[in-house]
Amino acid sequence: MSTNKTRTINFEGLKEILRDFYENNELEDSFKKDIIYLEKAFDEIYELWIINFDQMKEIKYIMIAEAPLWGREKKYIYNPATNNSQFFFRSDLEYVAGEKILTKEQFLKACIKIGLIFLDISPYPLNQIDTVINYRNTKNLTKGLPKIQYLIQLTLHDYFEKKLELISNKKSNGIKIFFRYQRVKENFEDLIIPALLKHEIIQSKYEMGEVSKAGGGIDRLKLSKRLNSCEIKVLRNNMIKQQ
Repeated sequence: MSTNKTRTINFEGLKEILRDFYENNELEDSFKKDIIYLEKAFDEIYELWIINFDQMKEIKYIMIAEAPLWGREKKYIYNPATNNSQFFFRSDLEYVAGEKILTKEQFLKACIKIGLIFLDISPYPLNQIDTVINYRNTKNLTKGLPKIQYLIQLTLHDYFEKKLELISNKKSNGIKIFFRYQRVKENFEDLIIPALLKHEIIQSKYEMGEVSKAGGGIDRLKLSKRLNSCEIKVLRNNMIKQQ
């Protein structure tokens, strides 16, 4: 975990919420296996997020996602050891910046430079291989997706809001927020709006758009409209100087 203890999110509370959720869905035996993976993954994911957060002087954009895939390959936007994925290809940012971004490290530095941070709603990196439940296949749950929404609602104060508190200390006056996926916006927007209003990230739910396109990729035109052209110009100039 992060060496800065004031920034540490306590996983024990999140663990108990998940334990109750598994028990209520008659998945007690699966919990014993899943929690070993989930706790270790949470620690590593949170550490990577903090490393990038610490390097940001000002946060101007928040891209909202559901949760990291993680798994055995540790797929995560903030993991420099894994390649960019369809979630956000380097070429998507290249399109906006107008310059080549050759590595994942350069991509992450560019995001820091323009003040773009990625924020997951859920603390749990559920997936189809490492956990018995995940965000898209809910056949093992008694009431399907509403149950997942309920689980995330229970974690909002101890996870999502804790990150918002950190972001609030660095947020710009004109901070912009948008969803990566339309389906995440549809399923979870109403759950997180109260927290976003509380921390003055938004003034109205109508400020929150999305940048998805059919097929799962990023709509580059939508992304261009979300990111401030002046900030991208600064990024472009810095990239040119580094060449």
